[in-house]
Amino acid sequence: MDDRLRLRLGMFGEMAQTPPGVVEFVASELALLEPDFEVTDDTAGSLTSHLVAALGRMVRGEPDIDPPADLVYQQVVNEVPAAVDAAARVSDRAESALGVPLSAVERQYLSLHLGVLALTATKENR
Repeated sequence: MDDRLRLRLGMFGEMAQTPPGVVEFVASELALLEPDFEVTDDTAGSLTSHLVAALGRMVRGEPDIDPPADLVYQQVVNEVPAAVDAAARVSDRAESALGVPLSAVERQYLSLHLGVLALTATKENR
């Protein structure tokens, strides 16, 4: 994780609307990605922001956002079908750590982010 991504997480941690434990959970999830992917603000900044926001919504019991466009979602998951399972595993870990899983819509968005990460930032030494 680069300094800019650490700064992003730190800023979320200072925001009053970020529930306790969310930033730490997201940081641990990013650490799990690092052996296989280049995890930087450029490659994982959107994933990081979305996951913090999504988990915050889940913890606060807020309604779902609109789902991603079907065409975009299908294109990414067709290219990287493992992203769907990876998002489900993150959701399971979130439920264990924070007491709430990600909704189906949030898992779709996370699948998109993880798919894009796999398509653009996979380490060469895999």
